[in-house]
Amino acid sequence: MHFKGWRLHFVLLAALLSLSLLTGGQWAYQHFGQEKPLARALEAVPGVQGVQITSGTSGLEVGVTLGQVADLQQTYKQLEKVIQGIYGQQPVKVVIKDNPSPVLDRLWQASQYSVYEASVRGNFTTMATSIAQLASKAGVPDYAINIDERNIYLQFRQGQNYLYRIIPRQNNSQQGGGV
Repeated sequence: MHFKGWRLHFVLLAALLSLSLLTGGQWAYQHFGQEKPLARALEAVPGVQGVQITSGTSGLEVGVTLGQVADLQQTYKQLEKVIQGIYGQQPVKVVIKDNPSPVLDRLWQASQYSVYEASVRGNFTTMATSIAQLASKAGVPDYAINIDERNIYLQFRQGQNYLYRIIPRQNNSQQGGGV
């Protein structure tokens, strides 16, 4: 079929071929140029046992399976540094996968009230005292709480089981519509 001297089926075929090449090129760039190097770099961080990268409509999600680590805050900052080195300022959701037990899950459920309250109010001393009492009552003496300007890092350990939680802080500058 001709349309003003153009063969329409060749035009459509060229458009389809171009679209396929562009889509394939974009996938290859993401997979081989970003995701594979990211997975290799994250697996080199001490304590990382596995990495799963998925991309969807809400953006990139990186699932990181951690073994027992001495300092969750330091490990998480290393993960963020690696991700930022490859993706820059693009938003990437990091999901930490741990190995909890029912006792550790119940301890987290009991602790989250004081943790989330501290994330908003900033009463970290009260949070630390509350978690110490709850951990002692649950028979979990091995725990750590770390805080920086952005997050609260909580880790509980009991035998071969461990639970990690990273809770974003609600700073006043973020609540008031500031910069």
